[in-house]
Amino acid sequence: MSGRIPKQNRGNANPPRNKMSVLTVAFAIAMAFFLVIGAVAVGITEFIGGNGNEPISQQEQEPPDPVQQESEEEEQELRDRIDEDPEDYSAHGQLAVLLANTGRVDEAISHYETALEDDPDDVELRMSFAQSLRQGGYGLDAEVQLERVLEVDGDNAQAMFLLGEIKQNSDPPQREEAEELFEQVIETDPDSFYAEQAEAYLAGPDEAEDESEIEIAPDGEDEPDEE
Repeated sequence: MSGRIPKQNRGNANPPRNKMSVLTVAFAIAMAFFLVIGAVAVGITEFIGGNGNEPISQQEQEPPDPVQQESEEEEQELRDRIDEDPEDYSAHGQLAVLLANTGRVDEAISHYETALEDDPDDVELRMSFAQSLRQGGYGLDAEVQLERVLEVDGDNAQAMFLLGEIKQNSDPPQREEAEELFEQVIETDPDSFYAEQAEAYLAGPDEAEDESEIEIAPDGEDEPDEE
């Protein structure tokens, strides 16, 4: 008898593939792809922006400025004193100087005025007020304060010089008044720094005038020919 192939194996020597295993492999590949993309994105974010949760190291932190910190503490102490006693004129004066020295002239003005109410003849404080006003661009107000200083202390060479400088640089310049003040400075305190500066101011216009005469002289001569 010849052997026969069973019906179940006839025309189908290999068993059918499992379709579920193909889908599983595809899903696994997709998940791996998304995990890689996510890791790369996180790495780029940390590289560019850094990790916001990391604490700043001690070396990266800038140490506080001790001078600024001391100034802020002093300012707060003076303000506390004024809050407790608005008529603490000493605190007003100290606060005015501190504010002016830190460039806050507008804030300092009211404290200067309050402090000077107690002692209008405080030459040192009024000089500080005048200089602060001048530095803040309040030339006319500074002029008033310097004139008040000279009413109390007529030999104050510094006040004379600063007042003369303000008049010299005013618009228009008040040259005659400025020259008188510079001459008074030299006469009052001839060996002072302010006398030296006053002499320079007085010499400046003369030198400029001499140079002008040389430039306009004909034929290159220093002086024009007399007719």
